[in-house]
Amino acid sequence: MSEKISEFAILVRDMRAAQKRYFDTRDKADLFRAKELEKKVDDELAVIFGGVRTQGLLL
Repeated sequence: MSEKISEFAILVRDMRAAQKRYFDTRDKADLFRAKELEKKVDDELAVIFGGVRTQGLLL
């Protein structure tokens, strides 16, 4: 489990770095990379919380 958390933390770190790089450069390639990493983070979160219903869906 600790290994998965470390992998996720690295993925988030890389995503944030790519986002910062894009906002510094406004280069389309940097934007594409940032969006690609954001999708991976979103996919991982869906796996982690896939079976969990948020309060908004319960009410």
